[in-house]
Amino acid sequence: MSDWRWHISLGCLVGLLLLCAAVPPSLEAQKKKKSTTSVKSKQRELDDLRAQIQKYEQRIKESETRERSTLQRLDDFDRQTTLIRSLVSRLTEDIAQNQRDIAIAQLNLATAEKDLQRLKREFSRIVVGLYKRGRTHDTELLLSSENINEMLLRAKYLKAYSEKQRLKAEDIRRRKKEIELQKMMLEEKLRLQQITIAEKRSEEGLLRQKVQQQKGLLDRVRQDKESYATQLRRKQAAARKIERLIADMIERERAKIEASRKAAAKKAGKAEPAPLPSVPISNTKFGKLRGRLPWPVSQGAVVESFGEHVNPKYGTLQVNNGIDIAVTGGSEVRSVADGTVSGVHYVAGYGNLVFISHGDEFTTVYAHLSEVFVRENKKVVAGQTIARSGEGVSGPRLHFELWYGRVKQNPLSWLAKR
Repeated sequence: MSDWRWHISLGCLVGLLLLCAAVPPSLEAQKKKKSTTSVKSKQRELDDLRAQIQKYEQRIKESETRERSTLQRLDDFDRQTTLIRSLVSRLTEDIAQNQRDIAIAQLNLATAEKDLQRLKREFSRIVVGLYKRGRTHDTELLLSSENINEMLLRAKYLKAYSEKQRLKAEDIRRRKKEIELQKMMLEEKLRLQQITIAEKRSEEGLLRQKVQQQKGLLDRVRQDKESYATQLRRKQAAARKIERLIADMIERERAKIEASRKAAAKKAGKAEPAPLPSVPISNTKFGKLRGRLPWPVSQGAVVESFGEHVNPKYGTLQVNNGIDIAVTGGSEVRSVADGTVSGVHYVAGYGNLVFISHGDEFTTVYAHLSEVFVRENKKVVAGQTIARSGEGVSGPRLHFELWYGRVKQNPLSWLAKR
């Protein structure tokens, strides 16, 4: 028969020894590997942004040497400032996330240490009690059992209690070591990120410098009739490119739907899927929002309306596929409805663009953006901030378009009355 006191003593001893044991190498290796992989991935993204910024810096220098057109240099500045903003934003987000993570790790570590101290005190009381009682008391306790079954039950219970304490000690020890490891990795990560704070400040200074240079070029274009006229022609070419992009997106979406319908028909044993019924715009989910859509910006006046109009400066006929809203530079740009980001592009003449697909072949387009906060294929909801407005040759503004299939719509007939 096993001595129950021996089991408790052994359990306590093992538990105490476990407090000083090391983290299993496999667990430590896995955590280090995971952390290293994540850091490397983010570092590659940051390095890619820096490389792209440097590429446009080189292009700007070359354009000055070769006396490329002001508009071409303006495009390069536009792309470069967008990339610098993205880099600064990423660095800021990473540093803030690391600070939050390390605060959580410190809180968890403090909790684990309290649990560990409590368990140590419990073990100490048990060991001291065993020592004071001695073997005679142990024997008397066992012999005081009314029968052999009761004695065995007591011994079994005490052994189980000891095992539970040992496992608890092991669990807390593991948690403590894991949190310490996590804290160590996060502190190292934060240390490395803090090194980039100086770079972030430098990039912010560079951004301010580039924005000023960009504004200088914009002023030159506005004062130069030839450059201004060229920019108007570029906008018309850009409008045609947007039409092609939308047509391509519509075709891809139609092909995807058709392939899904054919697969469903084949599964049902039919040769061809039934033709889709023609649904009026007003009966579609998006169509029911006509006249009630929120504006993509909270303030701003429409300075260029939809459709054909004569340019007051040159007397030339121009076509606007959407509306232009004069806003303060850096204004928040929001999605007018739920949807999926179907494209993020750069088009000379309109700068950064975001395309959002809203289903039933409805698409909205947001242009002249200084910063973009969404990526392709990401879901968005109505009112969600997707970008910040930028500045074009005509001034700070947002260009907004709404399409049904390949047919452009007048956004003012869809947006809520102000």
